[in-house]
Amino acid sequence: MRVITGKYRGRSLNGPKHQGLRPTSDRVRESLFNIIGPKINEAAVLDLFAGTGAIGIEALSRGANSVVFNDHNQQSIKLIKKNLEFVDPNDQYRILHTSAANALEILYREGLKFDIIFLDPPFAAGILDDTIKLIADYHLLQQDGILIVEHPKKLTIDVNQFQVAKVRNYGDVSLTLLINQ
Repeated sequence: MRVITGKYRGRSLNGPKHQGLRPTSDRVRESLFNIIGPKINEAAVLDLFAGTGAIGIEALSRGANSVVFNDHNQQSIKLIKKNLEFVDPNDQYRILHTSAANALEILYREGLKFDIIFLDPPFAAGILDDTIKLIADYHLLQQDGILIVEHPKKLTIDVNQFQVAKVRNYGDVSLTLLINQ
């Protein structure tokens, strides 16, 4: 895994060392950032199931204003911290180590809103629809913000109040981009 472009272009990222972690492939990550393009510049980004931190680091590399990384797994948190070692200390990021539901509640209580939220939960966990509902209930996505959901291609997701902007398929995985209008 590597940072694809931006100020950290070409930097290697450490991959998963524990079972159950399925990082977004370089190909899918590159396609994702090509789709959202300039919207990443100066955006507030939430990577809710951060895993290796690759999505958030790519966002920082491409000019995101701030990134919140969250994961409930201690080994993932250690991996994210290790992958952030080369990131400029002036880049604004924060790491939360809690469940997705708890992280969303914390961010809601703090009054935060995001321009881009990325969801790539463990596919077998069955929490995707509930997570999308919490994001909607807590109003965590800015008006015209983008909620990006990585999920199994065969899975139908409940988009709640959001509108589907695009669906892209990559093998057995889909990226669904939802807009808050």
